[in-house]
Amino acid sequence: MRNLFKKTVFYAVITAILYLVLFIFFDKPVDLWVHNTFSNTWLPHAGTYISSLATGSCIELGIALCFILIIIVDSGLKRRRTRFLLYICICGAIAIIIGDGLKYLLGRYRPIMLFEHNLYGLHFFSSEWALNSTPSGHTIRAFALLTALSMLYRRYTVVFISIAAVIGVSRVAVTAHYPSDVVFGAFIGIFTALWTYKHFFGTYKEFNN
Repeated sequence: MRNLFKKTVFYAVITAILYLVLFIFFDKPVDLWVHNTFSNTWLPHAGTYISSLATGSCIELGIALCFILIIIVDSGLKRRRTRFLLYICICGAIAIIIGDGLKYLLGRYRPIMLFEHNLYGLHFFSSEWALNSTPSGHTIRAFALLTALSMLYRRYTVVFISIAAVIGVSRVAVTAHYPSDVVFGAFIGIFTALWTYKHFFGTYKEFNN
């Protein structure tokens, strides 16, 4: 527990610093460049298809159906695969709650507000969900679920994390988010999966084991 706590604090500080640097110096020029250069090319279309892998409504429906399946098939959690599935579902649910809470709290304008109204920055406690940008919900869901799978099936860690990273990048490619939103979302997703694993299974696996 202490080791995971130290790692969480360390990477939280790194993420905060990186977020601030991106927020101040890079987010606006990167998204403006992507918007001005690629808006009428294949990139937004490809990014949209990739992003659809972590669409909120689909993930939430999937989690709900899996909870129902667990109750019907193995409510006593006697099978190892059932426990694995429950862990993944709980991890995804927690990550979604954290992400939505932070989006409401921070209320950062999405890039479209920059393009159309020259609005950039935070407007706290905003219930305008469609216009709230940080952290990236797609990135949170992707990293939470795929990091959870990585904890269960270690040999495929590189594949799972690579898919999550591609989904995160796709959110910038479609100019739905800034790079810092994706970095923030990745941190939340990864450490939600690690802490949930720790409390669910009573242990913590290092990624380098």
